[in-house]
Amino acid sequence: MNFLIALLLQATPMEQVFFGSGKAWVVLAVGATILLGLVGWIWRAQNRLKRLESRMKSLDSDQIQP
Repeated sequence: MNFLIALLLQATPMEQVFFGSGKAWVVLAVGATILLGLVGWIWRAQNRLKRLESRMKSLDSDQIQP
C-alpha cells in the first residue's frame, strides 16, 4: 500500500516541466475561465427561458379571458 501511495505521489518529468515553468497555472486559469464562461452562459439561458415562459403564460391568460 505504501508503495502505491509513493508511486502516485512521485513527480513525473512532465509534471516538473509544467510546474517548473509555470505552465500549470496557465492551464488552470484557462480551465477556470472556460468553466466560469459555461456557468454564466447557462445562467443567462435559464433567465431568458424563465422570461419567455412568463410571457407565454401571460399571453395565454390574456387569450383565455373574454
